[in-house]
Order: sequence, then structure tokens, then C-alpha cells
Amino acid sequence: MFKKKSLIALLLAFVFVLTACGSSSGDNKTLNVAVSADATSLDPNNYNDDFSENAMRQIYNTLVEKEPSGELRNALAKSIEQPDDLTYIVKLREDVKFSNGEDLTVEDVIFSLKRVAESSQYSYIFGNIDENSFVKQDENTLEFKLNKPDGSFLQALSHPGASILNQKHVEENKDDISQNPMGTGPFVLESWNKLDSMTLVANENYWGDKPEIEKMVLKVIPEASQRLIELESGSVDVAYKVSPNDVGNFDGQDSLKLYNKLDNSTHFVGLNVEKEPFNNKQAREAISYALDMKSIVNSVYMGQAELATTAVNPNFKYSMAKEVEPTGYDVEKAKALLQEAGIDFGKTIKIYVNEDQQRLDVATMMQAQLKEVGINLEVVKLEWGAFIDALKNGEHDMFIMSWSPSVVDPHYELFQPFAGENKGKGPNFMFYSNSELDSLLEEGIRLKDSPEREAIYKKAQQIVNEDKPWIYICYGKNLVGAQSYVENFDVAPTYTQELYRIKLNK
Repeated sequence: MFKKKSLIALLLAFVFVLTACGSSSGDNKTLNVAVSADATSLDPNNYNDDFSENAMRQIYNTLVEKEPSGELRNALAKSIEQPDDLTYIVKLREDVKFSNGEDLTVEDVIFSLKRVAESSQYSYIFGNIDENSFVKQDENTLEFKLNKPDGSFLQALSHPGASILNQKHVEENKDDISQNPMGTGPFVLESWNKLDSMTLVANENYWGDKPEIEKMVLKVIPEASQRLIELESGSVDVAYKVSPNDVGNFDGQDSLKLYNKLDNSTHFVGLNVEKEPFNNKQAREAISYALDMKSIVNSVYMGQAELATTAVNPNFKYSMAKEVEPTGYDVEKAKALLQEAGIDFGKTIKIYVNEDQQRLDVATMMQAQLKEVGINLEVVKLEWGAFIDALKNGEHDMFIMSWSPSVVDPHYELFQPFAGENKGKGPNFMFYSNSELDSLLEEGIRLKDSPEREAIYKKAQQIVNEDKPWIYICYGKNLVGAQSYVENFDVAPTYTQELYRIKLNK
């Protein structure tokens, strides 16, 4: 009996050792990160999600890059000169290589900028490039022009869509690099098990400062509660998207820390202005008074969000968020406006949400509050793909979403959601347009930062606030959990992070 018990104890100890070796403990060269969803593509010109962008941020470089503070820094560009409103002269860093050891060339940069300008995904940002204007001045310098002035273009060059590609690699792969990326960035793709994990290893040919870590594993864990469990158990070093419900778990935890930063997102309820009842402005205004959004935000986001008052997030220039007061909660005024609008109280209004728990909770609270003014609200929950298809088809009366453009400029805060040419495209599933707003946006994009540009984008915000295609919810916060030994992690106000800069000091 004694020998049997001893053998069992020995086996248990052996299992414990193996488990410990498989966790993130004791290894300062491997970074394990719990992400909330998997990438869909590693082609910078053919993706439209934060999860792909987060992975590509470790693999590619752009000509300029954005610091977590929002400031631009030179990356592959040693300098960029702008002798006039249309012309850009780019001098490249010397001795930059792709991960396969091939030199970065002017031809690669020209190829990459032309490719993104022609892409269906990002031509709205880069289609203004005059593709016939490229001139190679020398082995490290190129010149090109825009078709018309664009005050946001330098910011746009930091967009992942403008990542510099190896022309030969793209052409050899017949323009399909979604699963086979090659960049000049600090890491390269080693393996990708879809919906499970992605493993990146250090790029031996990286031109910049050598990362402290040698391997990075992005583990796909959709449930926020499970990501937290993995962090608390030591299985991961960093966990994305901590739930507001779990913030208290970090109190008094010496082994963990929580990064809490206002992010670039604006969360909103979109109203379909092409369908009754919200084709009537009075009905839209009535909804804004019928909802006690302050109580909704406090209950759902538990203090980890700021009440939104305008479409331009406070992290962006020219935001009026601090100048505009939230719409007051006034049930009687809402009822009066609904009566004036002639709303059919017998009709059920449908609000569409995806599987995000916070959005579902917001919709559930809205359901109860709107009942007080005589509106029956049906909550329709769909998985993301079906949700987007339903919105494109205009099946909804209302929907909940958030918007955070990759180009941190007020133009793109307003252009994608509200320009008439984007009706029916995300996030303009309100099918909204306003000709005065369109004219302002067309004028504003051509101007450099100036009082004139500021006045234009503030006027644009005022128009949106008056028309009310959105009912504002909040400006989100980026909640990222990490082990206390994680160092040199400057959290950006976006889902995408510069994970390659992290140092582990276990």
C-alpha cells in the first residue's frame, strides 16, 4: 500500500512539473497573449477587423508609425517632405531587409502604395494617390503626388493598409498573401491554427532594435471570463479586453496589473432613417429623451466608460465631447414627441445586436425604458456575420455598434459613418445622408490643421447631433490585464498593440 501511494504521489509531482513547464512561468523569451478573436487575413490590403490588424502590427512596417500617445514617428521612412499640397518626397532608411533577407527597395514602396490605392477595402483612404506620378529619384528616394490635397494623408500613411510589401513575394503568391505574409517588421509568422492560436517568431533580419522576446503566441479565447482565468493561472502574460465586471479582480493583486485607458471608440445605437418610424426626425429625438443613457452606461460598463455626446471621440482633434451636454432623460418630452410624430404604438421595433454581452445588456435595459413611453422593443441577437448581413439588408430598425477608425483624424470619424456615399456600408447602416455634411467633409479633408479645418469638423458634429442618426452610448476604455513582470508595455488606445516591445522580467 505504501509503495502504491508513493508511486501515485511521484506521478502527480511529475504531472505538476510538466504543467508548470507548459505555462508561461520561468520563460522570459516567450510572450503568451490571450486575444478575444482570431485574425481573418494577414494581407494588409484585404482585411477589416482589429484582430487581423493586431497580428499584422507585429509583422509589417509602414513608412510612418503611430506612437501609443498618438504622435507620428518615422519608421521605414527616414524623412517625408511635402514641398506643396500635392507632392510627397520619401527618403527610405538604408539597409532595411524583409524577413527573407531581401533588401527593401523603392520599387517595393511604389508597388505597395499602388496596391492599396487600388484595393477595394482601402481605396477610400488611398485612392487619392496619383498612380502615374511615382518617380524614383535614387535608390532610396521616391516622389509621388495626390490628385487633390488631403490634410489627413500623413496620418493615413500610418494605417496598416499602407504596410510595405515585398513585390516579388506578392507576385510569386499570385497576389494572395492572406495566409503567407512577409514584411520588414520585428516578427514573422511561424504557424497559424485557425480559431486557436497564432505563433510568431523574431525576425532575424529586423532593421530596428532587437525585441527582448523571441516568440509570441496569440491564443484565441473568446470569453472574457476565460481570458481572465488564463491570466490568473499564469498561462498567459497578457489578456486583452478585460470585462468591466472583472476589474475588481485586480484589486490587491500584487501579481497582476490592469492597464486602463480611454480608447478611440464611440459606442452608439444606430437608427435606420430609411424606415418608419425613424425616417421621422421627431421619432429619433424622442428616443434620445426616452433613454436614461447615464444609468445604462453606469450599469453595463460599471464606471469603465465615458458618456458620449458627439460622434468624434475625445482622443481626436476637434472633438466637441467636452463642449456638449448629454441629452437629458425626459419621459414626458419623449411621449409628446412620439405623439407629434404619429408613431404607431402597435408596431414592434427591432434592435439588432451581435453576441457581445455588453451590447446585449444595453439593448435589454433599453427595452425596459422604452416600454415606459409605449414602445415595444424586440432584441434580435445574431452572430457577427449574420448580424452584418442583416444590417446590409436593412432588416433592422435599430442596431448597436461601435466605431474606431484606424486613421486617427476627425475626417474618418465622420466620413465612414455619415457620408452619403457610404449608405449601407459599415458603420453607416443607418442609411443616413446629409448634403450639407457631405460638402463639409469634402472641404475638410483638403485642409491642413488650421482654425478653418477645426470649424468645419465642429460644424459637421453639430449637424450629426441635430439629425440624430445615432443615439450615443459611450466612449470605451481599453482594459488590458497583464502579469506584474510585464515591462515596457505602453498600451495604445486601440485593440492593436505593439506587443513586440514588451520585456518579461520573471
